Amino acid sequence: MVDKKKIFNFVRIIVSIALLSFLIYRNRENFESILNTLKNLDIRFLAIAIILYSIGISFIVFRWGILLQAHGFRIFRPFLWQSAFIGWFFNMLLPTGVGGDFYRVYDLYENKGVPMDKNISAAVMERIIGTITGLMLLFVAFFLGAFNQLTRNTVIGLLTALGIITAFFIVLFLPRVFKIDVLLRKIRFLVKIGPKLKDFHNMLTSYRYKKKYLVISTCYSLFIQMIFISSYHCIGVSMGLGLSYKAMVLTLPFAQIASSAPIAIGGMGLRENAVTFAMESFGVSTGDATLLSFIVLSIILFNALLGGLVYVVKSIFYKSKGFI
Repeated sequence: MVDKKKIFNFVRIIVSIALLSFLIYRNRENFESILNTLKNLDIRFLAIAIILYSIGISFIVFRWGILLQAHGFRIFRPFLWQSAFIGWFFNMLLPTGVGGDFYRVYDLYENKGVPMDKNISAAVMERIIGTITGLMLLFVAFFLGAFNQLTRNTVIGLLTALGIITAFFIVLFLPRVFKIDVLLRKIRFLVKIGPKLKDFHNMLTSYRYKKKYLVISTCYSLFIQMIFISSYHCIGVSMGLGLSYKAMVLTLPFAQIASSAPIAIGGMGLRENAVTFAMESFGVSTGDATLLSFIVLSIILFNALLGGLVYVVKSIFYKSKGFI
């Protein structure tokens, strides 16, 4: 019997390798200039970029923790921290169908006794809030004039994508207004997914009367995004690119949306091509744009390896119920 998950994971690996190879091939004549830029990197700003990225991941525990508090669960922050970093490891490095969000849900359920429904709703809402704040930053970039650097077709495509994603979230939160339940009953092939969509909607509506927690979580999310943007900016400074901060306000959420497509391992390849494209739009050479994207990738993988190390230490010293 064909294992569809294994085939899908294999395809994701191939897609990531192909996209990264494409970037390397594009720069076959730029290796010398890339090496020169590497030699002249300002290590101080590069170190700050690495530290900022790690801080950004660490602050996920506040965005996640406040959503758990909305359901009456106050989890020790260091426990959430280790779970978030291990989840980052699973998301970025393992070619499995088990993502970091699933690990975090499993970890709280098995080791802290958080009910699965409340657990999943917090993880799902956290991911949604992260996406929404990314969209908010793209709108901010638009009003800051960052879109003026993009080609007309790119702007049209990006605004269309923003409109579609925004409409999706509106329909997701207000299905009855748009009579989605009626649509699910009338279309035969949608009948099967109706119960799952209903369960998913119930998870979202569990926060209907907890707006304070949603607002606080959104504020944390915006702060996290700004930390990541500052990390990107410090990489640009270390390379001497002379880019404005608003360039990164556009680049980060653009790369995040691109890398969220589940066709590559941890978004690898998708994110690097998106960063390269955005940087080129701001007048950065292909070689420097590609180098910046690979430095970002290196920082992400460094934090993923840190998460793997946390998992090993946890497995040895903490009596946690196993996962793999």
